[in-house]
Amino acid sequence: MAVADDVRRAVRYGWMPLVALAGTIALESGERQSLSQAVDGIQHSFHVSDAAIGWLPAAMIIIGLVGSFPFGILADRMRRTLLMGIAMLVWTACMGLNGLAVGYTVLFLTRMGVGVVEANGPAAVSLLSDYYPVKDRAKNMGLYQSGALVGALIGLVGGGAVVGAFGWRWAFWMWLPIGLAVAVFVLAAPEPRRGDQDADFRADVRATSTGEAALEGLARAQLPPPRRTGGLDYQAATVREVWRELMAIRSMWYGAMSLTITAFLLNGLQFWGVPYFKRVFHLGAAQAGGLTALLGVGAALGVLGGGIVADRLFARGIVAARVYVVALGSIAATVLLVPAFLSTNLIVTAPLFFLGGFMLALPSAPGEALVSDVVVAELRGRAATLRSVVRSLAAFSPVIIGAIADSIGLRLALAVVTPLYAIGGVVMLFAARHYAYDLSFVAAESERIRAGVDGLDAHAPAVDSPGSAGPSR
Repeated sequence: MAVADDVRRAVRYGWMPLVALAGTIALESGERQSLSQAVDGIQHSFHVSDAAIGWLPAAMIIIGLVGSFPFGILADRMRRTLLMGIAMLVWTACMGLNGLAVGYTVLFLTRMGVGVVEANGPAAVSLLSDYYPVKDRAKNMGLYQSGALVGALIGLVGGGAVVGAFGWRWAFWMWLPIGLAVAVFVLAAPEPRRGDQDADFRADVRATSTGEAALEGLARAQLPPPRRTGGLDYQAATVREVWRELMAIRSMWYGAMSLTITAFLLNGLQFWGVPYFKRVFHLGAAQAGGLTALLGVGAALGVLGGGIVADRLFARGIVAARVYVVALGSIAATVLLVPAFLSTNLIVTAPLFFLGGFMLALPSAPGEALVSDVVVAELRGRAATLRSVVRSLAAFSPVIIGAIADSIGLRLALAVVTPLYAIGGVVMLFAARHYAYDLSFVAAESERIRAGVDGLDAHAPAVDSPGSAGPSR
């Protein structure tokens, strides 16, 4: 390669960190699905309505929303693997308390504690962005998010089995040993240096302008110069300076709004999918869980496929490829899922659910990669916090769908909210005008920061300087 030999390149970490991070999101997603299997038992034990049941997944938003602020700041300043490991231990303890609840109020309060994993999302996104190259970011986001689908399948199938055999409380207790194992795995993961992958990306694009390596398409497409001027000391920046910096990233905000709208439907389907099949098609818990798994299988293929397709188009010079894949998947999912919910014929609904699940999940990986691409590494934790605050509104979808279902029935309620997904895709298209410039800014800033850190390392005094290894990033 034409990259200078004296430039420190990002470390290659392999699969272990990706598996560890995927494990955290698997638990978060899986327990939501096992909770849906416990709905009938909870309603029978505590005598509550659909609307009240809809508040149980939304209970996590309280801790997730409040906790995301300190977690986001800590994710930018401390060892992120330690932060996530502690969060997983707290999550595991709260799952045990969920199963011990003696009433609806107690269950609601213990559900709030489960939101610690939601609050820790900024650390996971920040870590993943620093573990793997920019050109592969959507693919690796897809592999990370596939953990959610694996967890969902375990929650649907395994949750249905244990609830049927032992009662609804086991929908929570089944996760205790897995939660402990994931916590240990996360704590053992290495901590990457911040921003090296983004700095490498700019160096690689510059090197491939002569026709070398995997980013030749981007070099030919001429990644534009940044519109903004950098130079901020991100570690010493005030709250006002950080806020001003984040508000200037237009592509991130369009992406966050789009993903919030699309997550509304996804969260609703995750929670109400099993009750939908039970009520509309009169199926048992295990059968309903198995059919809802069709959505999960399609979604698994969509998550992986969306990331791979977006990265390949990106490397070939379609700079806004991640934007376009999100928009396409969102609109196509609406076209498939509306007739699926309107139909009362299982032969029609099942294949549409599978195809709709594929398109439903297609935007997930490129969308998450996009909003990480456009934020400098030193601010990704705090940026993810702001996005989490906006996107946390989608956690109320089970409540809203439950309230609508009380009036018109669950089948029609799901059909009514599905078009929101297409609206989210249209909103994402507005990010296309700004994405390339924001991406270029992050690459330039990361290269500047790395040059400064490496320069300090190279010129650090060899004597009379204990601890002079250079500033930590």
